[in-house]
Amino acid sequence: MAIPARDIVKGPPELKGLTRGALEQLFLLLGEKKYRAHQLYDALYINRLESIDEMVVLPAALRASLSETYRMQSVALQQIQHSDDGTKKFLFELYDGRSIESVLIPTEKLDDAGKPYRLTLCVSTQVGCNLGCKFCATATLNLARNLTAGEIVDQYLQAQAHSEEKITNLVFMGMGEPMQNYDNVMAAVEIFTDQRTDMIVPRRVTISTAGLIPGIMRMADEGKLIKLAVSLHATTQGVREKLMPIAKKYTLSQLGDALEYYYRKTHKGVTFEYILFDGLNDGPDDVKRLAKLARRFPSRINIIPFHQIDFTAPVGFAAELRPTPPDRFEWFLAQLRAEGANVIVRSSSGLDIDAACGQLALSGGH
Repeated sequence: MAIPARDIVKGPPELKGLTRGALEQLFLLLGEKKYRAHQLYDALYINRLESIDEMVVLPAALRASLSETYRMQSVALQQIQHSDDGTKKFLFELYDGRSIESVLIPTEKLDDAGKPYRLTLCVSTQVGCNLGCKFCATATLNLARNLTAGEIVDQYLQAQAHSEEKITNLVFMGMGEPMQNYDNVMAAVEIFTDQRTDMIVPRRVTISTAGLIPGIMRMADEGKLIKLAVSLHATTQGVREKLMPIAKKYTLSQLGDALEYYYRKTHKGVTFEYILFDGLNDGPDDVKRLAKLARRFPSRINIIPFHQIDFTAPVGFAAELRPTPPDRFEWFLAQLRAEGANVIVRSSSGLDIDAACGQLALSGGH
């Protein structure tokens, strides 16, 4: 598959982001034995070395040849912001000078040893985004390009290096739409979920999409073991189009059918993400419609407080959005549960550093 022109990063090609199979093919082209590819793979993702010179298991001549042709750095850490709740937001610079953000989120609940039960890394998949969701700060950046698999993997490697605790969960919910960068995302997933790398087990990896049906269908047909989440945020076509312009291309009805197909193929449930907006999607009819959709196949509903994005100077409809008041929020939860829905509430971790859901826009004085 040809790489779109805007996704070509000038400079030496990366070593990070290459799967075991890709490294084997590369080394065969270089005239090297396959086991050398395995040694490099282990050096990258198990030993997590940061320079080719450190890979002393490889012959000196091979190290010199790799150093001349390839680069190790995919993302460069520029800043870490610390939230009062323990959340960390990472600002990374890419090889071409562009920037992205990732967020490391501990659970509020601690185990007997005083450590968070889960430590979740939210990674980005694109530089900016072109979907134009009205509630999302990233939409104000427009889309520059897709991230490479190496840039996705390196977000994890850098975040883990700056965390005393092991990252337990990975969510593709940062900047960008993962399904628009499917191949690179899945190459990264292959590395993340390889038991040898000891990164993340498949059942603790979640890809979130705004409802791009081709990606959902492809995930279903390929039988991916990772989880699927869908940004829904509305129970009628008209409201969803106002919030998420992509709904004009992939309608709510088509999305429901695609998710039912996904469940039949994979026997895996789906998480619906639903931000509550005052007077827009938080009424009794919304409860009924949302619960009905959730009953079509095993699913859970992740209710999310709206985190305002005033720092991006929103205009038009985006500027009119307001969070559902706390009492209405609790009422909505109670009504959904009364309908038998499996409901959880997303925390607002990192709100004080603009790191909560929907707030990633390279803010914070970078």
